[in-house]
Amino acid sequence: MYRRRVLSSVGPVLLGPTAGCLGGSSGSDAPGTAGLPTRLWFERVELTESERNAVDPIVFADLPAAERKLVATALDEGEYVVESEAAPPALETLRDRIERRTDGGLEVYLRRDRTYYRVGFAEGDHIVAHPSQ
Repeated sequence: MYRRRVLSSVGPVLLGPTAGCLGGSSGSDAPGTAGLPTRLWFERVELTESERNAVDPIVFADLPAAERKLVATALDEGEYVVESEAAPPALETLRDRIERRTDGGLEVYLRRDRTYYRVGFAEGDHIVAHPSQ
């Protein structure tokens, strides 16, 4: 009985200084994707015939005109970058197209004429496809 009274009176004294330390975040967490751009880029690759037969690339010529324009810009300039909030609708549909091709991984290919590229697409800190994977 005496032991319970001591613990009940000492418990709040011991836990008092830690109050607030056990709580959740104070709202000062990193902002995540806020302010990070959407990026599209490509890395040219040389594939063997068997590798070419094993991949199902996005075909540049089959893309809608607006998506082809974005891809051409990324190929010509090294990458296409836009603030995520200002992304054009064509970039959203291209993102969906790329995401459908990942098959649970991050590797997606694009074929333009006879040249193959690995696709890179990042929306903020969310990587949809990455050429190095």
